[in-house]
Formats: sequence, C-alpha cells, structure tokens
Amino acid sequence: MKTTKINKYRFQLNLKNLGKALIFGALTLGTVSCEDDLMLEPENNITQTSFYTTELQIQQAVSGVYSAMINSSSRGGFDVNFYLLASEVRSNNYNAISQNGNRDYFAINRFQDTSSTEEMSILWEDAYQMITYANKILSRIDEVPFADAAVKEQYRSETRFLRAYAYFELMRNFGKVPLVTKPVSPEEAAQIQRTDLTTLYDFITSEIEASVGGLKNIYDNANKGRVTKSAAHAMLGRIYLTGSGYPLNNSSYVAKAKDHLSTVIQGEGQFVTFAPTYADLFKSANDNKYHIFEIQHISGGLSQGSYLPSYVSPNFGTADPLYNAQSSLYSSNELGVSQSLINAYEPGDLRKNVTVKTQFIAANGQPDNSNYFIKFREPGKVITNRYDWPINFPIIRYEDVILMYAEVLNNQGSTSAAVPHLNRIRQRAGLAPLSTSISAADFTTALRKERRVEFAGEGVYWHDLVRWNIAVSVINQAAAELNYNYTITTNDYLYQIPLSQVQLGGYEQNP
Repeated sequence: MKTTKINKYRFQLNLKNLGKALIFGALTLGTVSCEDDLMLEPENNITQTSFYTTELQIQQAVSGVYSAMINSSSRGGFDVNFYLLASEVRSNNYNAISQNGNRDYFAINRFQDTSSTEEMSILWEDAYQMITYANKILSRIDEVPFADAAVKEQYRSETRFLRAYAYFELMRNFGKVPLVTKPVSPEEAAQIQRTDLTTLYDFITSEIEASVGGLKNIYDNANKGRVTKSAAHAMLGRIYLTGSGYPLNNSSYVAKAKDHLSTVIQGEGQFVTFAPTYADLFKSANDNKYHIFEIQHISGGLSQGSYLPSYVSPNFGTADPLYNAQSSLYSSNELGVSQSLINAYEPGDLRKNVTVKTQFIAANGQPDNSNYFIKFREPGKVITNRYDWPINFPIIRYEDVILMYAEVLNNQGSTSAAVPHLNRIRQRAGLAPLSTSISAADFTTALRKERRVEFAGEGVYWHDLVRWNIAVSVINQAAAELNYNYTITTNDYLYQIPLSQVQLGGYEQNP
C-alpha cells in the first residue's frame, strides 16, 4: 500500500488572514516521497513520540490534516485531482479535444484510463496521506493535556470529520477501499484488505455524526475555514443521499439526509449565508463567507495557491480582460467545456458568463471562439506562477444543500414543497420560477438540469450522474453525438485500483 512518508516538519506562517494562518500556516508536512507502506516513522529528530505531546503540537498536527487538501506541488490538490480530473473531466461537461501524453485528462474523459494511469495513484496517495495524519493525531490526543477540554474535543472532532471525508472521496472513486483507523506498520498495512461499502458507509457516517458535538457553529476571524457543525450536517446530507442512490440504493438513508439538510437550512442567517448574486460566490474576497466547507488557498508563492484556474483555461491575450501572464492551460486545444454544457444554460441565465467563456482574445491577438471554464479565474489578480491563485474551492456549498433538500422532498412526494427551494436558485440566476403544480417527473428533470449548471466546474455533476444511475445513458449519448468510438457500462463508474496497490495488497481489481 503506497502512501507518503513524513521526512521533516517545516513551520511557516501564511499571512492572507489570521484564519488561514492558523489552519495552514502552523504546519506543512514538507518534502515527501512515496514508499510501499501506509505509515512510516518520520526520519528526523522530532519523533512521533516526542512531537504529539503538547496542545500546540496537536493544533499544528491538525493544521497538517487540513493542509493535505491543498496544492503542495505542480500536481495540484484535492480541487484539481478529486473534483476536476476525477469528477468534472469524467462527465460530459468537458470535452478532451486532443491528447497530451504527459496529461491524464484525455484518458479520463474518454474512459481510456487504466490501473497504471498516474492520476489514480495520486487520488489514492493524497487521500491516504490525510488519513495517515489523522490516525496519528487520534491515536495520541487522549494522552495530551489541554487547558480546555472543549478545545481538545474540537480538534478531535475536526480530525474525525476530515478522516471520514477522505474515506468518502476514496469510496466514491474506487468503491471498496482498505479501512485503516490507526497507525500501522508496513507489515500490518499489507494485510489490510478492501472493506465492503456498507461497512465504509457505517464508519464514515458514524464518525461525522460523532464529530458534530465537538464542532463549533461559527468561528472567529482567526479560525475561519475550520469544519463547522453546518459543514458536518451538510456533508452527512450529501453522504446519505449518495448512499440512497446507486450502487448501495439504501432507501433508509433518504430520511437521514433530509434531517441533516434541514438542520443546515434552519441555520440560515445565523450559521450559513445565501449569497446575493452568483458572482459573489467566486471571488477570493468572499472566501469563507458563503461556502459551507472549502479548500483554503493563498497566493504569494507559498505553495498554498490554487492550480485549478490555470488548469482549465488557456493563456488569454493581453487584450482580454482575463489576461494573466502567469496563467495558461498546457495547450489551448487540449481541454475544453463541452457544447452540451453550453447548451444546457437557458437564455438569460446569469451563471453562464460567470462560469464559462466562449469568446476571448488569444495570445496572438486574434479572437477565439473556444469554450473554457473561468469560474475561479479572477480578473486583475497578480500571481507568482500558475499554481498561485488565491481563491478558495468549495467542497460543499449552501446551494447544494438547498437543491439536495428539494430533491429529497420531491422523492418523498412533496413536489409542491420542493419547488420554492429550486426557484430560489433559479431566480437568483435571473430565470423564471417553476410552477408549484409541476409534476414530480418534470421536477426531477428540471432539478437535474439545475444542478448541472449551478455546480458546473465544481466536480459535482459526475457523482450526481452516478448516484442517479444515468451516467451510462448520458455519457453514451454524448459519445455517440461526438462520434467517439466508445461506450461505457456501470463498471466505468469506478476507477481502477492503482496497479502498485494491487501488487502490494493483493487486492481484487475493480471490473
């Protein structure tokens, strides 16, 4: 089982704001290398035994768990790997135009990926890195004296949430994965086999349920970005709704999803905020204001910036409002937004121009009519390199909670009660409201279309297609319309377990 070895601890302060300084600046688990085991002792003079012994060290270690989500190298963080490449690019929102042998997005988009595709190893290693960090904290925190017991419980709860969240992302991409809940030796790691989905769901949901009591509803400015109670309830709503669909199809999860989503909605105005405009959601000045849980980024050459905006759009020319000298897709004809997504926007939808750009001035000064995502690319931002964008990435937004809640209401036969929730999203987008007399079937069609355009570019749509079990029909129709020579089956809902992991652990491979 291949994960990361901690070679040294490096302390650095990040000054975007005090909240990010606390969460990401305290500890960067610096230089890493891949080894054939799950958890290795750090090769430095700060041993695990001596490090995890004070409240400050636990605080710093928790910061390290959060830091596992951000960009620490040119391969990007969770936003690029889990939400862009493994999810958004997999859906028919993207069209991989041509193949670059150094990039995996063509293979992923065209369903040509294999167990040897590098991106599969990145997903696996990044998630297990977070799990490894969390397991070490949870194995030691009981022994550490704290001045305030509530603070200890908060750190424990944040760590349990983050570990469960990492397992959820692993499960959505690979299905059954090894469940490791404590530090293990290389020999022990090799014996841990893949865990069935029901057990994984039980573990993930029970961990997050147990974390709610120790989390805070809100944090002061010095702690913005930490996991809140609303984040836990929202994530549980997503997890239960996912489990109610394909492949688990556990109908008992629907009511649980509804309860958690309702709890978040009841906190609007106090714990969560509905942004007045769609554009407000995607400005770095509004980080930690509207999203419920987000990946923290900061520019300034501190290896904590976002790589995503540069990954999805080309180097616009100096005459274009979105020009940035440090930003470019590897090649402007490799990866573009599909015409299918462009066509999904209704006339007058205010979200379209925030999300995609269909006309721009190219680097040669000539107009170009290709389609690219611009949702996270801010005009006028000066960055040190293309990995350095400051805008946070939303893991889960309040709008997602609202639409998931509407979906549950409709599925339970309360379509008329669901309509106002969907209309709230539509009206902010400048669209006419739906009638409260709409049928349940028509509401389902409208909601699925709404989710596609509301969350375009955020890694939500592919997982929606899978849990609704319509990805086969949607992707095959898109491939046929584009004359692509492939069809998919439900086997393609999961990625192949990385070959190195299969060889080490003797795992059964996904079909």
